[in-house]
Amino acid sequence: MKRKARAIILVVILSLISAGAAFGQMGYTMRSAEKGFPTPPPKKPSSAVMFLDAAVGRPLGLATTIVGTTLFVVTLPFTAPSGSAGEAAHGLVVQPAGWTFVRPLGRSDPRFEDKGVFQPPSTPPY
Repeated sequence: MKRKARAIILVVILSLISAGAAFGQMGYTMRSAEKGFPTPPPKKPSSAVMFLDAAVGRPLGLATTIVGTTLFVVTLPFTAPSGSAGEAAHGLVVQPAGWTFVRPLGRSDPRFEDKGVFQPPSTPPY
């Protein structure tokens, strides 16, 4: 029993280590392009990146979409009177759902990145 538990723990640890490297590879090209460095056209993602995205990224994205939708519904009575329901819907539902269901497998998509992390935040015109 202990041997089986150790084997499972080892597999989980190795999976998490390789997942971090694969997801880092996915976001590298977009970050350097946003900083203004010339980058070659994006290459097709490796099979490892695509596998990890399908096995880890998409299920996590689905869970995030479900939790975000729940939070949006719970906070709707507070965001509707203040006029920020659209922003809450975009941040809690649209971005995670787009990242999960619209983004190509194994690739990063700047439409679903948070504003202000690598891009300057958009300021209101007034």
